[in-house]
Amino acid sequence: MKFKRTTVIATACLLSATLSVSGVPAVAFAEPTDVLQQRVNDAYATLQTYTMELELASSQLATVKDDLATVQGQIEQTRADIEKKQAEVAEGQEVIAQRVSSTYKQGGANLLSIVLGSTDFADLFSRTFYANKVADADAQVIAKVKQDMAELEQKQAELAEQEARQKELVSEQESKTAEVSSKVSQQQSFYSNLDTQLKDQLAEEAARKAAEEAARQEALQQQQQQQQQQQQQQQQQQQQQQGNNNKPSKPVEKPNNNGNTNSGNAPASVVDVALAQVGKPYVWAASGPNAFDCSGLTSYSYAQVGYGIPHSSQSQFNLVRSKGHLVYNIGSLKPGDLVFWGNGGSTSSIYHVGLYIGGGRYVHASMPGVGVVVASLYAGGNYVGGGSPV
Repeated sequence: MKFKRTTVIATACLLSATLSVSGVPAVAFAEPTDVLQQRVNDAYATLQTYTMELELASSQLATVKDDLATVQGQIEQTRADIEKKQAEVAEGQEVIAQRVSSTYKQGGANLLSIVLGSTDFADLFSRTFYANKVADADAQVIAKVKQDMAELEQKQAELAEQEARQKELVSEQESKTAEVSSKVSQQQSFYSNLDTQLKDQLAEEAARKAAEEAARQEALQQQQQQQQQQQQQQQQQQQQQQGNNNKPSKPVEKPNNNGNTNSGNAPASVVDVALAQVGKPYVWAASGPNAFDCSGLTSYSYAQVGYGIPHSSQSQFNLVRSKGHLVYNIGSLKPGDLVFWGNGGSTSSIYHVGLYIGGGRYVHASMPGVGVVVASLYAGGNYVGGGSPV
Protein backbone atom coordinates (compact mmCIF):
# COMPACT_ATOMS: atom_id res chain seq x y z
CA MET A 1 0.00 0.00 0.00
CA LYS A 2 0.99 3.59 -0.42
CA PHE A 3 2.13 5.01 2.91
CA LYS A 4 3.59 8.00 4.71
CA ARG A 5 7.14 7.66 6.04
CA THR A 6 8.24 8.85 9.42
CA THR A 7 10.00 12.18 9.66
CA VAL A 8 13.45 10.66 10.14
CA ILE A 9 13.13 8.13 7.29
CA ALA A 10 11.49 10.59 4.91
CA THR A 11 14.18 13.18 5.55
CA ALA A 12 16.98 10.68 4.97
CA CYS A 13 15.39 9.34 1.78
CA LEU A 14 14.74 12.84 0.45
CA LEU A 15 18.32 13.91 1.03
CA SER A 16 19.57 10.66 -0.49
CA ALA A 17 17.46 11.24 -3.58
CA THR A 18 19.15 14.60 -4.16
CA LEU A 19 22.43 12.78 -4.69
CA SER A 20 21.34 11.72 -8.17
CA VAL A 21 21.61 15.34 -9.27
CA SER A 22 24.82 16.40 -7.50
CA GLY A 23 28.60 15.71 -7.04
CA VAL A 24 31.77 16.73 -4.89
CA PRO A 25 35.33 15.89 -3.34
CA ALA A 26 36.68 14.48 -0.09
CA VAL A 27 35.67 16.44 2.97
CA ALA A 28 35.46 15.75 6.70
CA PHE A 29 32.08 14.74 8.08
CA ALA A 30 32.38 17.72 10.43
CA GLU A 31 31.25 19.90 7.53
CA PRO A 32 27.55 20.81 7.81
CA THR A 33 25.35 18.68 5.61
CA ASP A 34 23.74 21.66 3.90
CA VAL A 35 27.17 23.05 2.96
CA LEU A 36 28.26 19.66 1.65
CA GLN A 37 25.00 19.36 -0.29
CA GLN A 38 25.66 22.73 -1.95
CA ARG A 39 29.13 21.59 -2.97
CA VAL A 40 27.58 18.47 -4.42
CA ASN A 41 25.15 20.59 -6.43
CA ASP A 42 27.95 22.87 -7.67
CA ALA A 43 30.07 19.91 -8.73
CA TYR A 44 27.16 18.40 -10.62
CA ALA A 45 26.52 21.71 -12.41
CA THR A 46 30.18 21.83 -13.44
CA LEU A 47 29.95 18.25 -14.67
CA GLN A 48 26.96 19.21 -16.80
CA THR A 49 28.91 22.14 -18.29
CA TYR A 50 31.91 19.94 -19.13
CA THR A 51 29.66 17.32 -20.64
CA MET A 52 28.06 19.93 -22.88
CA GLU A 53 31.53 21.14 -23.93
CA LEU A 54 32.50 17.56 -24.78
CA GLU A 55 29.41 17.10 -26.93
CA LEU A 56 30.23 20.34 -28.79
CA ALA A 57 33.89 19.39 -29.26
CA SER A 58 32.90 15.95 -30.55
CA SER A 59 30.52 17.56 -33.04
CA GLN A 60 33.23 19.95 -34.26
CA LEU A 61 35.66 17.05 -34.62
CA ALA A 62 33.17 15.20 -36.79
CA THR A 63 32.79 18.32 -38.97
CA VAL A 64 36.52 18.82 -39.64
CA LYS A 65 36.90 15.11 -40.36
CA ASP A 66 34.08 15.34 -42.89
CA ASP A 67 35.80 18.36 -44.48
CA LEU A 68 39.07 16.41 -44.69
CA ALA A 69 37.29 13.51 -46.34
CA THR A 70 35.79 15.94 -48.88
CA VAL A 71 39.22 17.38 -49.77
CA GLN A 72 40.71 13.90 -50.09
CA GLY A 73 37.87 12.96 -52.39
CA GLN A 74 38.59 16.00 -54.56
CA ILE A 75 42.26 15.03 -54.69
CA GLU A 76 41.37 11.55 -55.90
CA GLN A 77 39.07 13.00 -58.56
CA THR A 78 41.74 15.46 -59.75
CA ARG A 79 44.29 12.65 -59.95
CA ALA A 80 41.86 10.67 -62.09
CA ASP A 81 41.30 13.71 -64.35
CA ILE A 82 45.06 14.16 -64.82
CA GLU A 83 45.45 10.51 -65.79
CA LYS A 84 42.64 10.96 -68.28
CA LYS A 85 44.33 14.02 -69.84
CA GLN A 86 47.62 12.14 -70.00
CA ALA A 87 45.86 9.38 -71.91
CA GLU A 88 44.38 11.96 -74.29
CA VAL A 89 47.83 13.46 -74.94
CA ALA A 90 49.30 10.02 -75.60
CA GLU A 91 46.47 9.19 -77.97
CA GLY A 92 46.89 12.52 -79.81
CA GLN A 93 50.62 11.98 -80.12
CA GLU A 94 50.02 8.54 -81.59
CA VAL A 95 47.64 9.91 -84.23
CA ILE A 96 50.07 12.70 -85.17
CA ALA A 97 52.95 10.25 -85.34
CA GLN A 98 51.03 8.11 -87.79
CA ARG A 99 50.25 11.20 -89.85
CA VAL A 100 53.93 12.23 -89.92
CA SER A 101 54.91 8.76 -91.01
CA SER A 102 52.36 8.81 -93.80
CA THR A 103 53.41 12.28 -94.96
CA TYR A 104 57.05 11.35 -94.92
CA LYS A 105 56.42 8.37 -97.17
CA GLN A 106 54.58 10.68 -99.53
CA GLY A 107 57.45 13.09 -99.62
CA GLY A 108 56.27 15.32 -96.85
CA ALA A 109 55.95 15.10 -93.11
CA ASN A 110 53.53 16.18 -90.45
CA LEU A 111 56.03 17.25 -87.85
CA LEU A 112 53.70 18.05 -84.97
CA SER A 113 54.78 14.88 -83.20
CA ILE A 114 58.40 15.86 -83.79
CA VAL A 115 57.82 19.21 -82.12
CA LEU A 116 56.06 17.55 -79.22
CA GLY A 117 58.83 15.04 -78.93
CA SER A 118 61.62 17.62 -78.76
CA THR A 119 63.69 17.16 -75.64
CA ASP A 120 65.36 20.58 -75.56
CA PHE A 121 65.70 23.82 -77.48
CA ALA A 122 68.59 22.62 -79.65
CA ASP A 123 66.65 19.57 -80.67
CA LEU A 124 63.63 21.71 -81.42
CA PHE A 125 65.73 24.15 -83.49
CA SER A 126 67.13 21.33 -85.56
CA ARG A 127 63.65 20.23 -86.39
CA THR A 128 62.23 23.66 -87.27
CA PHE A 129 62.27 22.66 -90.88
CA TYR A 130 59.41 20.34 -90.19
CA ALA A 131 57.54 22.59 -87.75
CA ASN A 132 55.83 24.63 -90.43
CA LYS A 133 54.34 21.46 -91.77
CA VAL A 134 52.32 20.75 -88.58
CA ALA A 135 48.66 21.48 -89.08
CA ASP A 136 47.36 24.43 -87.09
CA ALA A 137 44.41 22.38 -85.85
CA ASP A 138 46.68 19.67 -84.41
CA ALA A 139 48.80 22.26 -82.65
CA GLN A 140 45.78 23.89 -81.05
CA VAL A 141 44.40 20.56 -79.80
CA ILE A 142 47.69 19.55 -78.20
CA ALA A 143 48.15 22.99 -76.65
CA LYS A 144 44.68 22.86 -75.14
CA VAL A 145 45.29 19.41 -73.64
CA LYS A 146 48.61 20.51 -72.17
CA GLN A 147 46.97 23.63 -70.72
CA ASP A 148 44.27 21.49 -69.11
CA MET A 149 46.91 19.24 -67.61
CA ALA A 150 48.80 22.21 -66.23
CA GLU A 151 45.63 23.54 -64.60
CA LEU A 152 44.84 20.14 -63.11
CA GLU A 153 48.35 19.81 -61.74
CA GLN A 154 48.02 23.27 -60.18
CA LYS A 155 44.68 22.28 -58.67
CA GLN A 156 46.22 19.10 -57.31
CA ALA A 157 48.99 21.10 -55.63
CA GLU A 158 46.46 23.48 -54.08
CA LEU A 159 44.36 20.58 -52.83
CA ALA A 160 47.44 18.97 -51.31
CA GLU A 161 48.08 22.16 -49.33
CA GLN A 162 44.43 22.28 -48.30
CA GLU A 163 44.62 18.65 -47.19
CA ALA A 164 47.65 19.39 -45.04
CA ARG A 165 45.88 22.33 -43.39
CA GLN A 166 42.75 20.23 -42.83
CA LYS A 167 44.80 17.46 -41.22
CA GLU A 168 46.22 20.04 -38.82
CA LEU A 169 42.67 21.15 -37.94
CA VAL A 170 41.66 17.54 -37.30
CA SER A 171 44.70 17.00 -35.09
CA GLU A 172 44.00 20.19 -33.12
CA GLN A 173 40.33 19.27 -32.66
CA GLU A 174 41.24 15.74 -31.57
CA SER A 175 43.53 17.21 -28.91
CA LYS A 176 40.83 19.63 -27.76
CA THR A 177 38.24 16.85 -27.60
CA ALA A 178 40.60 14.61 -25.63
CA GLU A 179 41.29 17.46 -23.20
CA VAL A 180 37.59 18.09 -22.59
CA SER A 181 36.97 14.36 -22.25
CA SER A 182 39.66 14.21 -19.57
CA LYS A 183 37.98 17.11 -17.73
CA VAL A 184 34.68 15.24 -17.82
CA SER A 185 36.29 12.08 -16.43
CA GLN A 186 38.02 13.97 -13.62
CA GLN A 187 34.85 15.86 -12.72
CA GLN A 188 32.83 12.64 -12.77
CA SER A 189 35.29 11.08 -10.32
CA PHE A 190 35.20 14.24 -8.20
CA TYR A 191 31.40 14.17 -8.17
CA SER A 192 31.24 10.45 -7.36
CA ASN A 193 33.58 10.86 -4.38
CA LEU A 194 31.45 13.65 -2.94
CA ASP A 195 28.30 11.68 -3.67
CA THR A 196 29.65 8.78 -1.60
CA GLN A 197 30.76 11.06 1.23
CA LEU A 198 27.41 12.79 1.40
CA LYS A 199 25.65 9.43 1.53
CA ASP A 200 27.97 8.31 4.34
CA GLN A 201 27.38 11.51 6.27
CA LEU A 202 23.62 11.24 5.87
CA ALA A 203 23.77 7.60 6.96
CA GLU A 204 25.69 8.55 10.09
CA GLU A 205 23.21 11.29 10.89
CA ALA A 206 20.30 8.92 10.30
CA ALA A 207 21.91 6.26 12.50
CA ARG A 208 22.44 8.78 15.28
CA LYS A 209 18.84 9.96 15.08
CA ALA A 210 17.66 6.34 14.94
CA ALA A 211 19.61 5.50 18.08
CA GLU A 212 18.13 8.51 19.83
CA GLU A 213 14.64 7.54 18.72
CA ALA A 214 15.16 3.92 19.78
CA ALA A 215 16.24 5.08 23.23
CA ARG A 216 13.21 7.34 23.44
CA GLN A 217 10.89 4.53 22.37
CA GLU A 218 12.41 2.16 24.90
CA ALA A 219 11.98 4.71 27.68
CA LEU A 220 8.41 5.33 26.56
CA GLN A 221 7.70 1.61 26.51
CA GLN A 222 9.03 1.17 30.03
CA GLN A 223 6.93 4.10 31.19
CA GLN A 224 3.82 2.62 29.57
CA GLN A 225 4.50 -0.77 31.14
CA GLN A 226 4.86 0.82 34.57
CA GLN A 227 1.63 2.74 34.08
CA GLN A 228 -0.14 -0.44 32.97
CA GLN A 229 1.13 -2.33 36.02
CA GLN A 230 0.00 0.48 38.29
CA GLN A 231 -3.46 0.49 36.68
CA GLN A 232 -3.73 -3.28 37.11
CA GLN A 233 -2.71 -3.03 40.74
CA GLN A 234 -5.25 -0.26 41.34
CA GLN A 235 -8.01 -2.31 39.71
CA GLN A 236 -7.13 -5.37 41.77
CA GLN A 237 -7.17 -3.32 44.96
CA GLN A 238 -10.56 -1.87 44.05
CA GLN A 239 -11.94 -5.37 43.37
CA GLN A 240 -10.62 -6.66 46.67
CA GLN A 241 -12.19 -3.74 48.47
CA GLN A 242 -15.51 -4.50 46.80
CA GLY A 243 -15.23 -8.13 47.80
CA ASN A 244 -15.21 -9.38 44.22
CA ASN A 245 -12.14 -11.52 43.90
CA ASN A 246 -13.58 -14.11 41.50
CA LYS A 247 -12.91 -12.16 38.29
CA PRO A 248 -10.01 -9.78 37.99
CA SER A 249 -10.66 -6.60 36.08
CA LYS A 250 -9.56 -6.53 32.47
CA PRO A 251 -6.26 -4.66 32.06
CA VAL A 252 -6.27 -1.60 29.86
CA GLU A 253 -5.47 -2.66 26.31
CA LYS A 254 -2.16 -1.55 25.00
CA PRO A 255 -2.25 -2.11 21.24
CA ASN A 256 1.49 -1.95 20.80
CA ASN A 257 2.31 -4.72 23.33
CA ASN A 258 -0.11 -7.35 24.60
CA GLY A 259 2.61 -9.09 26.61
CA ASN A 260 2.94 -11.88 24.05
CA THR A 261 6.47 -13.14 23.44
CA ASN A 262 5.64 -15.70 20.73
CA SER A 263 5.51 -14.13 17.28
CA GLY A 264 4.45 -17.37 15.58
CA ASN A 265 6.30 -19.56 13.13
CA ALA A 266 6.96 -17.59 9.97
CA PRO A 267 8.73 -19.65 7.26
CA ALA A 268 12.39 -18.59 7.15
CA SER A 269 12.47 -19.14 3.37
CA VAL A 270 10.24 -16.09 2.90
CA VAL A 271 13.24 -13.92 3.84
CA ASP A 272 15.23 -15.15 0.83
CA VAL A 273 12.32 -14.36 -1.48
CA ALA A 274 11.97 -10.82 -0.11
CA LEU A 275 15.70 -10.08 -0.21
CA ALA A 276 15.81 -11.19 -3.85
CA GLN A 277 13.58 -8.20 -4.67
CA VAL A 278 15.99 -5.57 -3.29
CA GLY A 279 16.65 -2.89 -5.88
CA LYS A 280 13.29 -3.18 -7.62
CA PRO A 281 11.14 -0.03 -7.87
CA TYR A 282 8.25 1.06 -5.68
CA VAL A 283 4.96 1.37 -7.56
CA TRP A 284 1.71 1.97 -5.71
CA ALA A 285 -0.58 -1.11 -5.66
CA ALA A 286 2.06 -3.26 -7.41
CA SER A 287 2.58 -6.82 -6.17
CA GLY A 288 5.48 -8.02 -8.30
CA PRO A 289 7.37 -9.50 -9.81
CA ASN A 290 8.98 -6.35 -11.28
CA ALA A 291 7.69 -3.68 -8.86
CA PHE A 292 6.04 -3.53 -5.43
CA ASP A 293 4.33 -1.39 -2.85
CA CYS A 294 4.87 -2.26 0.83
CA SER A 295 2.11 -4.84 1.32
CA GLY A 296 2.60 -6.03 -2.26
CA LEU A 297 6.16 -7.10 -1.39
CA THR A 298 5.13 -9.01 1.73
CA SER A 299 2.11 -10.70 0.11
CA TYR A 300 4.26 -11.66 -2.92
CA SER A 301 7.02 -13.08 -0.72
CA TYR A 302 4.61 -15.24 1.29
CA ALA A 303 2.84 -16.39 -1.88
CA GLN A 304 6.15 -17.70 -3.26
CA VAL A 305 6.48 -20.06 -0.27
CA GLY A 306 2.89 -21.25 -0.42
CA TYR A 307 0.96 -18.86 1.84
CA GLY A 308 -1.69 -16.41 0.70
CA ILE A 309 -2.08 -13.21 2.71
CA PRO A 310 -4.07 -10.07 1.81
CA HIS A 311 -2.53 -7.21 -0.17
CA SER A 312 -3.17 -4.57 2.51
CA SER A 313 -0.96 -3.48 5.39
CA GLN A 314 -3.95 -3.04 7.73
CA SER A 315 -5.37 -6.43 6.75
CA GLN A 316 -2.00 -8.09 7.26
CA PHE A 317 -1.72 -6.52 10.72
CA ASN A 318 -5.22 -7.70 11.62
CA LEU A 319 -4.31 -11.20 10.42
CA VAL A 320 -1.19 -11.33 12.61
CA ARG A 321 -3.14 -10.09 15.62
CA SER A 322 -5.97 -12.57 15.02
CA LYS A 323 -3.43 -15.40 15.05
CA GLY A 324 -2.25 -14.27 18.48
CA HIS A 325 1.24 -13.69 17.09
CA LEU A 326 1.56 -9.94 17.63
CA VAL A 327 4.61 -8.90 19.66
CA TYR A 328 6.08 -5.48 20.30
CA ASN A 329 9.59 -6.19 21.54
CA ILE A 330 11.99 -6.37 18.62
CA GLY A 331 13.92 -9.06 20.47
CA SER A 332 10.88 -11.34 20.24
CA LEU A 333 10.69 -11.13 16.43
CA LYS A 334 11.83 -13.98 14.19
CA PRO A 335 13.08 -13.78 10.58
CA GLY A 336 10.07 -13.83 8.29
CA ASP A 337 7.76 -11.95 10.67
CA LEU A 338 5.87 -8.94 9.37
CA VAL A 339 6.57 -5.59 11.06
CA PHE A 340 4.11 -2.69 11.08
CA TRP A 341 3.85 1.09 11.51
CA GLY A 342 0.68 2.97 12.43
CA ASN A 343 -0.17 6.63 12.10
CA GLY A 344 0.57 8.17 15.49
CA GLY A 345 1.23 4.67 16.84
CA SER A 346 -2.38 3.60 16.23
CA THR A 347 -3.08 -0.02 15.32
CA SER A 348 -6.23 1.04 13.49
CA SER A 349 -4.27 3.25 11.08
CA ILE A 350 -1.57 0.91 9.78
CA TYR A 351 0.20 2.63 6.90
CA HIS A 352 3.33 0.53 6.33
CA VAL A 353 4.55 -3.06 6.54
CA GLY A 354 7.91 -4.74 6.05
CA LEU A 355 9.45 -8.17 6.53
CA TYR A 356 11.85 -8.80 9.43
CA ILE A 357 15.15 -10.44 8.39
CA GLY A 358 16.89 -10.58 11.78
CA GLY A 359 19.51 -8.47 13.52
CA GLY A 360 17.14 -5.56 14.01
CA ARG A 361 16.74 -5.10 10.24
CA TYR A 362 13.88 -5.51 7.82
CA VAL A 363 13.33 -5.42 4.05
CA HIS A 364 10.53 -3.28 2.66
CA ALA A 365 9.23 -1.44 -0.41
CA SER A 366 10.02 2.04 0.83
CA MET A 367 8.69 4.75 -1.50
CA PRO A 368 8.85 5.98 -5.12
CA GLY A 369 12.45 6.70 -6.06
CA VAL A 370 13.79 4.46 -3.30
CA GLY A 371 12.20 1.09 -4.04
CA VAL A 372 12.88 -2.16 -2.19
CA VAL A 373 15.65 -1.70 0.39
CA VAL A 374 16.92 -3.08 3.70
CA ALA A 375 16.63 -0.75 6.71
CA SER A 376 17.07 -0.66 10.49
CA LEU A 377 13.98 -1.35 12.53
CA TYR A 378 15.20 1.22 15.05
CA ALA A 379 15.17 4.09 12.53
CA GLY A 380 11.93 5.94 13.13
CA GLY A 381 8.84 6.07 15.31
CA ASN A 382 5.24 4.83 14.99
CA TYR A 383 6.34 1.17 15.12
CA VAL A 384 3.41 -0.87 16.50
CA GLY A 385 4.78 -4.41 16.55
CA GLY A 386 5.06 -7.46 14.35
CA GLY A 387 4.60 -11.18 14.03
CA SER A 388 3.86 -14.06 11.70
CA PRO A 389 0.67 -14.09 9.59
CA VAL A 390 0.72 -17.91 9.46
